[in-house]
Amino acid sequence: MTTSTPATATNTPIGRVIGLSVGLALIVGVITLAFAWPSADMGPNELPIAVVGPEAAAEQVQDQLDEAQPDAFDVTAAADAGEAETLIREREVYAALQIAPDGVTVYTASAASPVVARLATGIADQIAAQMGQASGQTVEVTVDDLVALPADDPNGAGLSASALPLAMGGIVVAALIGLTVRGSGRQAAAAILAPPAVGAAVAAVLLYVLESLDGDFLPIAGALALAMAATAWSIIGLVKLLGRAGLALGAVIVMLVGNPLSGMTSAPEMLPAPWGEFGQYLTPGAGGTLLRSTAYFDGNGASTAVWVLAAWLAAGAVLFVIGAVRAKVRAVGADEPERAEVAV
Repeated sequence: MTTSTPATATNTPIGRVIGLSVGLALIVGVITLAFAWPSADMGPNELPIAVVGPEAAAEQVQDQLDEAQPDAFDVTAAADAGEAETLIREREVYAALQIAPDGVTVYTASAASPVVARLATGIADQIAAQMGQASGQTVEVTVDDLVALPADDPNGAGLSASALPLAMGGIVVAALIGLTVRGSGRQAAAAILAPPAVGAAVAAVLLYVLESLDGDFLPIAGALALAMAATAWSIIGLVKLLGRAGLALGAVIVMLVGNPLSGMTSAPEMLPAPWGEFGQYLTPGAGGTLLRSTAYFDGNGASTAVWVLAAWLAAGAVLFVIGAVRAKVRAVGADEPERAEVAV
């Protein structure tokens, strides 16, 4: 009597195991680089600030700052404190310095960037120290935060943390619609309805639960909805055109490139040049700028962000239509042989 031994599965070739390990190392390395590099190399790059006084005073401050750190700041002259405040509230500059013999006043907007507000205050402290050494007297520094963050979130942690939900929310919406909803019309309807609902939910959390934002609910919800729609539609368009590969490509663009370069945790001008500016042309950066401008600055400084988000949304819609038409043409082509066979 003979017995048969059960068949055993073939072991994975060692070369494939090594290749998998190397591939995983590269993937994790790229992810680490994408998220850690902007923070590790953070510093001002053409950061716009103002100096209250004549053009000569602004040029003098510009020269002093360039000597300490070349190309770090872009200094603009403001005729008086009122013009400096206008520049800050319209998001033309992040801060302004008013230098007088008896003291230095620094006008900031921590809502624009707590990091930059602290940086501007540090510059004012250095100028005051140099003036004190030259005069032998103590020079006071006065800080006037013109657009402050909420008292419940003075460091803007909630606003900074919203960058990840903004990016992930659009990806999740696109994945669920693109891969689970059947029919191009149903997918389009879901992609129209979902972003406003998600935007309203996120706005409610940020405004009423975390209390990380100031402002009115509807404008903030609208800003979040537009950001969500731009991300979702761009990825849905890629999914409709390329299938699951489109979802992967969209996730890479949004999460590995757009999210680290959004500037939400600091400011775009604090990221390595030119990547901070480049990040503003991707949906996470544009969405973050739109949200900040809507919540704290009455929409000032948001026009470019709106156009960027609208462009991504439109591009996604075009890709979606192309993918839908191509799928319909393929379906009709597949039906032709069957019709011909029936006719025979």
